Amino acid sequence: ILSKEEKTISRKKADSQWYANELHKQNQLKSSLKVVGVSITTNIIVGIGKFCSYIYTGSASMLSEAIHSVIDTMNQLFLVFGMLYSLKRPHLDHPYGFDKARYVYALISGVSIFEMGAVFTIKHGFNELYHPTFTMDHSIGIAYTVLVFSALVEGYSLYYAIRQARLQSRLEGLTLLQYVLKGDEPNTVAVLAEDIAAVSGIFIAGAGLGLSAITGNPIYDALGSIGVGTLLGSMAIFIVIRNKDVLIGRSMNHVKQNAIVDMLERQRSVLAVNDVKTMVEGPSYVRFKAEVFFNTDEITSKYLNTIDRTILLKELREIQTDKELTEFLMRQSSLIVDTLALEVDRLELLIKRRYPEIRHVDLEIL
Repeated sequence: ILSKEEKTISRKKADSQWYANELHKQNQLKSSLKVVGVSITTNIIVGIGKFCSYIYTGSASMLSEAIHSVIDTMNQLFLVFGMLYSLKRPHLDHPYGFDKARYVYALISGVSIFEMGAVFTIKHGFNELYHPTFTMDHSIGIAYTVLVFSALVEGYSLYYAIRQARLQSRLEGLTLLQYVLKGDEPNTVAVLAEDIAAVSGIFIAGAGLGLSAITGNPIYDALGSIGVGTLLGSMAIFIVIRNKDVLIGRSMNHVKQNAIVDMLERQRSVLAVNDVKTMVEGPSYVRFKAEVFFNTDEITSKYLNTIDRTILLKELREIQTDKELTEFLMRQSSLIVDTLALEVDRLELLIKRRYPEIRHVDLEIL
């Protein structure tokens, strides 16, 4: 039987494996940083082209698209800051670390898209609707050249984001749609949503410009601006709701949760598992809590298998007084409790090894 000091050292060593190795956490962020980096680069490139096109054409749709690229770039810088902030090590004030910072800054990203992107472009579209300034001339060709170039560049960014999302969804055992809606990684999903909106916005702006060019009526260009703004607003609401759910407290994948319960109840030392609660604390970071009804006969048997029963029987026969009997029983009870504690440690380690995303396990003894 391990001493209390030995058990404490062993537990701290197991827990510190997740936090002591900063390189491990950096590797977890590497794929997300690549996705965000590609998106930032493409947004800067196409944003410059869209602004130049707006200055030359005066198109409301092109201004909306240019603002869209600027807002996306700013938001992705928020995401990068959140990822870097999440690398901070835990301390007394934040014992569970800073992994939720990624959800906080993704939430800020969604709010800023709505306030600075959607509201501005919709307002500008309505202004153009009632007071049109866009005129049809040879500049329409320049606008379409910029839109085609933007579609190609943004399309590559979207392809890269989808590829990374598929990879991470397979690692989490989810379909792509399940990952987008309920996956634990916020940054790749935020970039994926922004890229989908970016590519869709290009087609909306192109449609507005095209209809205005065909009909000679600038109202379609204004409606294109309103359409881009509505798209931005919808994407922002999706990002806000998705990250809000995690920050409030969302359970882990129910299939995995049920699998963990089944695994525990298959152990000979466990009779039943009740009141299971899980909470996502960050990407690949889950807390698991459950009440475990242990098989006392099995725990006692485990203890008896660790000792020489002939010696135990000899000690029992040598007991002469009530005091000696009390001391003997208390000593044996303490050793059985230590055996139970070791069994709890074994089960916690079993859960962490089978499901590495579970970093904190609380098993309450019943």
